[in-house]
Parts: sequence; C-alpha cells; structure tokens
Amino acid sequence: MGLSPRLVRALGWCWLIVGLSALPFVLIATAEEADTIARGFAASAVLGLFAGGLSLAATRSLKGRAGPRTALRLALYGWLTTPLFAAPPLVAAAAGTMPGLFEAYSAMTTTGASVLDPDQQERSILLWRAFLQWIGGFATLILAVTVFAALELPGLGLRRSTLLTVAEEDLFTNFGRAARRLGLVYGLITVFTVLTLSLTALDAFEALCLALSGVSTGGMTPRSGPIEAWLPLPGQMILAACTLFGAWNLALQYELIHRGRAVRLTGDLRAMVAVCLAMAFVVALVFGPGEAWPAFLDTLFAITTAGFTTGEGVLPTVILLSLAVIGGSALSTSGGAKISRIMLLLKRAAGELSLLAHPSAAIFTRFAGRHVGDKALLEVWIVALSFPFAIGVAGILLGLAGLDFASAWQVAAASIANAGPLAEIDYAGLPPGAMVISVLAMIAGRLEILAAAAAVFVIIVRE
Repeated sequence: MGLSPRLVRALGWCWLIVGLSALPFVLIATAEEADTIARGFAASAVLGLFAGGLSLAATRSLKGRAGPRTALRLALYGWLTTPLFAAPPLVAAAAGTMPGLFEAYSAMTTTGASVLDPDQQERSILLWRAFLQWIGGFATLILAVTVFAALELPGLGLRRSTLLTVAEEDLFTNFGRAARRLGLVYGLITVFTVLTLSLTALDAFEALCLALSGVSTGGMTPRSGPIEAWLPLPGQMILAACTLFGAWNLALQYELIHRGRAVRLTGDLRAMVAVCLAMAFVVALVFGPGEAWPAFLDTLFAITTAGFTTGEGVLPTVILLSLAVIGGSALSTSGGAKISRIMLLLKRAAGELSLLAHPSAAIFTRFAGRHVGDKALLEVWIVALSFPFAIGVAGILLGLAGLDFASAWQVAAASIANAGPLAEIDYAGLPPGAMVISVLAMIAGRLEILAAAAAVFVIIVRE
C-alpha cells in the first residue's frame, strides 16, 4: 500500500490532532449530561491519541523524503482515515453507524450535507461539527499550498505563491511554515467573524459555530431552517463576507496583511462578486427588487460552495449547483473546479473567436501577468471536464443505489462540489449505499478529481 515512514508519520499527526481536539469535548458533553455522546468523544480521544502517538513513536528515528507519490497517498489516505477518528460522537448523536460516518466525512470535507437536525442536538455536537469543518478547511489549504502546488504545471501556477518556496524533492518540508502563515489569515477571519456576529442577535456560541463553518465554506448551521429566519440582516452580511474571504485565495490575503501591498490574482475575487451582482440584478429585473438580496446571497453561498440556504429563493437548484461546480479561488477552502480555471477558459475562448475576424492573428493567453502555454491550458481543460464526468459517474452509481434521477444528480453534484446543502434533499433518508457513494464523491471533489484519480493510480500501479 506504499506506507512509507514519512507517510505514516504525517497520518499520525492527523489522527493525533483529532484525538487531542476531542479531549475538551468530553468535558463539554459531560457537563451537558449527555453520557452517550461523552463516551463517543472519549472514544475519539483514545483512538486518535493511541493511533497517532503510536505512528509518531514508530517513525521517530526513521528518515526519508516525501516525493509526489507519497504526497498523493497522504492526501487520499488523510481524507479516507481521519474522519473515522472524529466519527464516534456523531455516530452516537445519529444513533447509527453509517449516518454518523456520513456526518463526519461531510463535515471534515466541508461539504455540509447533514443527517442531523441541529435543533435536536447537544451543543457539544454542533460545535464539534463546526470544528471539524474548520480543521477540514485548514487541511485543504495546507495540502493546496504545498502538495498540489508542487504537482501543478509551472506555466499555470494557480496554487503557487510567494508564501513559500515549494521543495519538490520533499513535499512535506513546508507543512509547518504553511500552517503558521495560512493559520494567521484563517484565524484572523474566524476571530473577526465571531466578534462581529456576537454584536448581532446571535449568542456567542452560535456566532462561533457560524464563523467556523463560514470561513471553511462548510455550510452547517447551529439552527435548522433558512438563515434569514433566525439571522438578522447585519449577521447575513457578516456571514457573506466571512464566506467570501474563505473562498478567496488565502495566500494573497497573507500578502496583503503581512506586506501591505497590492497583489495579483485578485481577478477571481472580482469575478465572484461580479457574478453575484449580475445575478441579483437579473433577479431584481424579473422578480422585483425585493428578491435581489436573497438572490445575491444564494449566488454567493453557491459559488463559494458554502451552500447556506436563505429561504425560498427564486434561483433554481440547477443554477446554484452549476455555480458550485465552478467554485471559488485556488488556495481557498471552497470546492469546485475553481473560478480561475473557468476565467482562463473564457479568455482562451475569446481568443479563438477573435481568429474568426482575424485569421492570421497570434493568440496569447495571459493570467496574472504570465503567459499560459497550450500545455497548461490543456491541464485546465482536463480538470474542468473531469468535474461533469465525475458527476455523471456518481449520479449513475447513486441511481443504482436506489435514488431517483433528480435526487441522484443533485446529490452527485453537491457532493463533488462539496456544497451539500444545495441539493435540498433529506440526507437522512439516503440508503446506506448511497451514503457511501456520496462520501467517496466528497473526497474526490475535495481532491479535485484528478488528484484523487492519480492517488488511486499510484497506489495500484507501483514501480
């Protein structure tokens, strides 16, 4: 299975972090007199500490480099195994193994599809779900800026930044530095959102849960129902801003905070805002000005893949899911194919159309001041096409698992895009087989499809 010492050690840290994180939740659940859930947190703590500690102890004196194959295995094994250590309290809350596992994977991959009614859950469970989304979003950032940035073609560089120099001969060397630098931005956004939300009608607990879920674009909420029913307008604006910053390139935000200078690659932020404004304008013209703000929020929560629902909006599910498949920025917590790639394809398409008027003209595609060659553009095309292909495959499998056509494609698209709430179905009613397929789709989407396929390939085909 290619379990090198560096891989085992990296996985051990993942498991250990979950185990350590579960310890205070044992006390919280005990204080709530939720004994079954407290035992679940205790199981997570014991399993995480034991497996993580054992892995770290066994590999303490071992050395080795982590090349691309090891890095891909870490990305896949990390998403496959780590939620298992976080699942016991959710299994207890859901009163079922498969629903609890589904909840854990959905939270940690920041998909946000939930089988639990938040109004019926203890606060320890609500906070644990939000925290899992937060650390899942942070793990996504670390993998993006280190592992996937090194594997990306140099001519494109969507994930490369001046944040750090990626050492391709050992892709694990930058984990600590990336965690400190990205953690600064990630933490500041979280803290600011908690403080500002606490100034609205929300209490501190709900503000914390929403902040953790918002910055990670997770989509799980501490209350059931649409957010406009219980979150005042200022709170909606704060949550929208938090989600937008979570879906924007955090490496660029670090540059702005640390060096106080303008940076490139802000086009994806402008593009996300422009799409939201355009959708709100169209809705205002067709349905009236009163629908403009809900349409703006729905569009924002869709394209950032957070998936928060505002109420009975006028935008159909197919549009929202399509926006989610596009996704937010590279080096962000959002899912989807990433809006930067779609912008590149649109630029290329405009260039090809210009050839109709000027057949002898030379076409050059530039992105963030750099020339993008045909090889890099081919990679963009492949990634963009892999998402609808994966949605089709997942939809077929979900149909075979017992879902009707509409539900199958909605769950497939929402899972692949890591935007679970947009499917607008009762996930608790999914058959166990459909839950398994949805979980695998969530992981594939979190790895952006091709990385998942490459990871499976290097596991099966070994040199």
